[in-house]
Amino acid sequence: MKLSVITINFNNLDGLKQTAESIINQTWKDFEWIIIDGGSTDGSREYIVNINENLNQKGWNPISYWCSESDKGIYNALNKGIFHCNGEFISCMNSGDSFFDSQTLNKVFRQVRISDVLYGDRALVNSDGYFSIEKEKIPVDLYDVSIVGLCHQAMFVKTCYLKQKGFDENYKIVSDCKRWTELALEGCTFEHVDCIVCNYDITGVSSINQEEFHKEKMLMLQSTLPSMLFTSLMRLYQCEEGHIFKRCMLILNNKGVKSKILKFILKIF
Repeated sequence: MKLSVITINFNNLDGLKQTAESIINQTWKDFEWIIIDGGSTDGSREYIVNINENLNQKGWNPISYWCSESDKGIYNALNKGIFHCNGEFISCMNSGDSFFDSQTLNKVFRQVRISDVLYGDRALVNSDGYFSIEKEKIPVDLYDVSIVGLCHQAMFVKTCYLKQKGFDENYKIVSDCKRWTELALEGCTFEHVDCIVCNYDITGVSSINQEEFHKEKMLMLQSTLPSMLFTSLMRLYQCEEGHIFKRCMLILNNKGVKSKILKFILKIF
């Protein structure tokens, strides 16, 4: 089996329905679907039971495992899902998020993918249904993975790496970023897939709690990156945020200075 899709949910029935529709309508079918519900009381559990029965009756049911029970948060729920995954890659598609269209998985997996991490582009969707397309950088480096961050709903990660070590449950918001940073430091390969992978709900936890998100992220980066590397990347970040960087970005990119700086820093480690 090529892919395992994990959906976690807690009292978000409308979001779960939206996510479910996008998953079961995929034209490419070589995947399983794991649903981890946190003991919802809004009808989510009943919906999962019904959709499971309906898919069985139709003769094609990708749901290989589901549960509805209390958990310890987002990453505890994702780790539960990872335990039951059997595919070569894992996609984490939380309730409220969805694949961009019915051809998404076909576009991603219609050709052989040998990289450890695949990442695509995303459509940012607000509560009114308005969306804009956000293109990811090609290729990404450690700075992009750890500081800028990648959207986990637009990623496909080889299952062996998440089975080997799941998400750190000590963090509430940024544990996915921590795991991608660790994979980059370990030398895993990242490959951009030229398609829009997901509709990303910008009203999610990390989007609406920006202050907590940035605070937790700084703590995570300090504990994950070697101290000298952390300091160097943060200086680069401060430059990017500053007035001088905005004036000089085109020159720096053309000369490949940013890339050379990062390569020099990484040689130290």
